[in-house]
Amino acid sequence: MAGVHAQNGRLLVTFQLSHNGTKVRCREFLGLADNRDNRRLAARIAAQVERDLATGSFDYSARFPASRTPQRLGLPAGLRGAIPSVAEYAHQWLQGHRAHLTAGTFYDYGLLIKKQVAGTPLGAMSLDRVTRRDLDRWILELQESGAGPRRVNMALARLRTIFRLAEEEGLVADNPARLVRSLREPRAAVDPFSAREIELLLGAAAPGTERAFLATLLFAGLRPSEALGLQWRDIDLRRSIISVRRGRTRWGDGMTKTEASEREVDISAALFAELSALSAARRGDEYVFTGPRGAPLDWNNFRHRTWRRLMAITGVRLRPPYQCRHSYAANLLAQGANPHYVAHQMGHSTLAMVIRHYARWARKPAREAHSGAETISHLASV
Repeated sequence: MAGVHAQNGRLLVTFQLSHNGTKVRCREFLGLADNRDNRRLAARIAAQVERDLATGSFDYSARFPASRTPQRLGLPAGLRGAIPSVAEYAHQWLQGHRAHLTAGTFYDYGLLIKKQVAGTPLGAMSLDRVTRRDLDRWILELQESGAGPRRVNMALARLRTIFRLAEEEGLVADNPARLVRSLREPRAAVDPFSAREIELLLGAAAPGTERAFLATLLFAGLRPSEALGLQWRDIDLRRSIISVRRGRTRWGDGMTKTEASEREVDISAALFAELSALSAARRGDEYVFTGPRGAPLDWNNFRHRTWRRLMAITGVRLRPPYQCRHSYAANLLAQGANPHYVAHQMGHSTLAMVIRHYARWARKPAREAHSGAETISHLASV
């Protein structure tokens, strides 16, 4: 049975290999320091070795490329000279995880691998030859090619995952991406609409689907994909609740962005009026927001045509429609809503996003003590 041990502060895995009718005890260092996180990683590697031995699929050279044991025992070279390139392994990783990704995420990851990995000198390098210095050079090349910090960090995050898997599979002795630092990203611009601007936008929107969709973005804070994926079974006007259970993109219905995104959002009075009117007119449709022919509303058409028309009619300063979601959060906090409540309504699993982006809109607590001057005067008289 494969096991994990430590020697001089370094982790190693031990196992028995059947060779020429005898049991050979093998010990392989993993290039990992002895700590809790690395012990968990080592345990996964040992479990995979055990499974491969049990099924007869264990390839020593592929699992431990730097080991001299295969040569000492006269084992076949196997995959020793066929370590895949970074680009090849990245594509293998993507295909292997396709079942766990939404269609949109799979598409985005595919573009990242194609342009930021396979389209660079790093992509052609053998997986086991990449060093941390190579990754630092790759980041600099991406920046020089015009990629912004956000794009670079997204590609780096994928490489961290890919190299972690390669380490678990024994294709690399150490994960070169583990200590590579992400670039500092500029804080996302939060530029919410004022109450007057919201009034102008809704007044300019055509009654029916257009105005109800806009009201949902402004008064429920749903992501566009979540609003587009709403079906009438998700709207409970009696309880004034919207159940967010899916997102809709150009690839069709799929999972929400995160597990926390599946939530119930309260329907405000203003939104209730719009959804009630739309319900009476379009209740026979499956989706809440549909186009003229009954198909789900097209986001690109709304963003490039409807949205710009509303901006031009009202004279409201042009901002992306995603600012509707920001406006919802900022307005809730300005009205004194509990940040935990806001985080839940927005579909965030923690308060971090709310605090990071919207803290300056939170209502300040009322002062219960003396003013500063009164306090100083009081203390002086004591």
